[in-house]
Amino acid sequence: MNITGIIAEFNPFHNGHAYLIQKARELTNADLIVIVMSGNFVQRGAPAIIDKYARAEMALRCGADLVLELPVFCAAASAEYFAESAVRLLYDLNVTSFVFGCEDPSHTDHFYTLAKLLLDEPPAYRTALKEALLSGLNFPAARQKAVTSVLPDKAIFPLLDTPNNLLGIEYIKACQKRGFHLKPVAVKRLGSGYHDLNFENEFSSASALRLFLQENIKTPEKLSELLKYVPSAAYNILLREFGRTFPVTEDDFSTLLSCRLLDFTPDELSCCADVGQALALRFSSARFSCVQTTDFIRQIKTKETAYTRLSRAVFHIILKITAEEQELFRLAEHTPYARLLGFTQAARPYLKRCKELFVPIIQRPARAKELLDNDAFSLFTKDLKAAQLYRQVSYARHHNVSPSEYERNVLIL
Repeated sequence: MNITGIIAEFNPFHNGHAYLIQKARELTNADLIVIVMSGNFVQRGAPAIIDKYARAEMALRCGADLVLELPVFCAAASAEYFAESAVRLLYDLNVTSFVFGCEDPSHTDHFYTLAKLLLDEPPAYRTALKEALLSGLNFPAARQKAVTSVLPDKAIFPLLDTPNNLLGIEYIKACQKRGFHLKPVAVKRLGSGYHDLNFENEFSSASALRLFLQENIKTPEKLSELLKYVPSAAYNILLREFGRTFPVTEDDFSTLLSCRLLDFTPDELSCCADVGQALALRFSSARFSCVQTTDFIRQIKTKETAYTRLSRAVFHIILKITAEEQELFRLAEHTPYARLLGFTQAARPYLKRCKELFVPIIQRPARAKELLDNDAFSLFTKDLKAAQLYRQVSYARHHNVSPSEYERNVLIL
């Protein structure tokens, strides 16, 4: 069976995502398209605007065959950790190839060149990176400057400018690092740029869609304007859930953040993933000024620290995810577990075979303890708690009770 994987957030699902699934099936002649998708928290350090179940349903109704949740330990992590964990899960699922979007697939050879450089980190690169960091640049900018100083081919430089390209490099680097025999296939992104907030054509960015949904929560009749930018099946789900379970934003977690900052000592904060001693002291000193999450992050941001880096740290504090837990998940040879969110009838034979794979696939949380060892079960309970916090925040905003993790059924189409 020819199985192709896609690593995604679908936050929310739009025409570009449907196009990626379509091209993945065409380019790889796939029998099945398996999606590894972030759950209720995403890589840039934020809650997904709409919950994982709605997004999984959108994917299945728009061409995917099976959707598995990427656990929170890596879903809301740095690009390197996110990519390595997602590729590991695809490998554990016996996927033969994976497809990712990028700005220009004709430069795929450069992806390999950059991946090797970032994996090997030769002395000239390490020296240039250290000098760039000491000059006050944040890590992404410092890394870009270091790469441009050691690689002569200027055609490589633009690949470091966009999140999709950077993730593509990290996917390939993960395969090289872990020896995963997966074939990466690049597909050109169409339409708006990743950060473009304007609706200029039918292929809008997820950022533009999120902004529109947040700004029009009190005018649901305007939702029909999105029909041009999202597939009709995805639009119907947005319409069904709008104002009931979403949108959910960073600022909806402001009270939780304030409670954590008031309760945790600097030492306790420093144990959270992506925090450390220096950030813990900055967070603690600003704890009485915390009113809204986004304002708090902007207040403590400095030139040397990227906003997304701080946002990930903030949500690790909110979710009580420690660096020790994240490292335990990262160092495992195989993915400790994966949560099945939904599948189509075409995926049934594959799912039966998955019982023989290295990764335990959880369909019902009540049975997780039977499937997992003690360490994996402890990690999985943290995923359940993160999902419950998201559910509680959604209820506080929209006053609609959604099923808990123990009440949810796997979606079958």
